Amino acid sequence: MNAFFKTPMFVSKKLRDFAKGQDCQMRSEWCNGNSETTVLCHSRRRTGTGMSQKPHDFWGYHGCSSCHAHEDKIEDRELFDAGRRTQWAVYQHFGTLTP
Repeated sequence: MNAFFKTPMFVSKKLRDFAKGQDCQMRSEWCNGNSETTVLCHSRRRTGTGMSQKPHDFWGYHGCSSCHAHEDKIEDRELFDAGRRTQWAVYQHFGTLTP
């Protein structure tokens, strides 16, 4: 078994709380622009997780309810960019990616 799957799940209340009210970083064509609906979204693509498994919080991105609902229509590149922008916002706020 891969060591990745043996690692305890990284869950951060600070990351989840910080996401609330932030700008949506997905910025897809479905974006509602309402930061009140933004949460830490978890995509299972390319994170080593399967069905019914939520990935580590550091794989999350700040997404509005509309972008999150249409995540299956979003390209991998867009998902990567949203994660990268989210990680930058997290680092600027906390000085680390894993508060």
